[in-house]
Amino acid sequence: MKHPIRTLVMAAVCAITASAPAFAQSTTIKAGWANIDPNSSASSISGPFTPADALSLAVKSQSTMFFSLSQEITNDWDVELALGVPPVHDVTVVVKNSHAVTPNVNAVNGQVAATVRQVAPTLFANYWLMSKESKVRPFVGLGLNYTSFDSATSTAVNNMVNGGPTTITQSDSFGLALQFGAKVKLDGPWSLNAAWSTAQVKTKMTSNTLGIERTADIKFQPSVLILSLGYTF
Repeated sequence: MKHPIRTLVMAAVCAITASAPAFAQSTTIKAGWANIDPNSSASSISGPFTPADALSLAVKSQSTMFFSLSQEITNDWDVELALGVPPVHDVTVVVKNSHAVTPNVNAVNGQVAATVRQVAPTLFANYWLMSKESKVRPFVGLGLNYTSFDSATSTAVNNMVNGGPTTITQSDSFGLALQFGAKVKLDGPWSLNAAWSTAQVKTKMTSNTLGIERTADIKFQPSVLILSLGYTF
């Protein structure tokens, strides 16, 4: 993880755990599965020796392990830090104008050009509906997402398209996040949880091929489906 991510996560964890004695409310740990559909929208790749409006990118879905830590503040509110094992997404070539590129570039349309790891801790304030004694309790949450893209690797396909060995970097993103879901009480301290979340995420991708830089702006409207098992103490 990059240093800003560690700082954000540690600050959030410290704030959540420090609030527990002050408010004498419950703490919940969740672990489970998340499916992330990035719903990416990328501009055309621009730069030297690159045909205008000819090539773009698409980021593919991925599943990963999910976990979170939440601290109840009142009977109706809690603060939740949502984390997970950072997923590695495939990024594919999108040929927008087949007449503007060579046949060998046309032939790799839809193939994987790069892989990139997404690290995206999100801090939510959740409002819970119905009473604490309810068997099923829905909630809605508003929060702040920080997304970092690292460990980007260019494939042989991307190196061919760009004309040589290529390195890739992407800028980080801050944005609002939204989630809603429900908790189903099980025996004792256990619960089954389901949630859907999204966030405002955008990044600038920069590739460097033998000193030649090309860029594309990528926006995401992620759709994240989460199923988890919770333990409250």
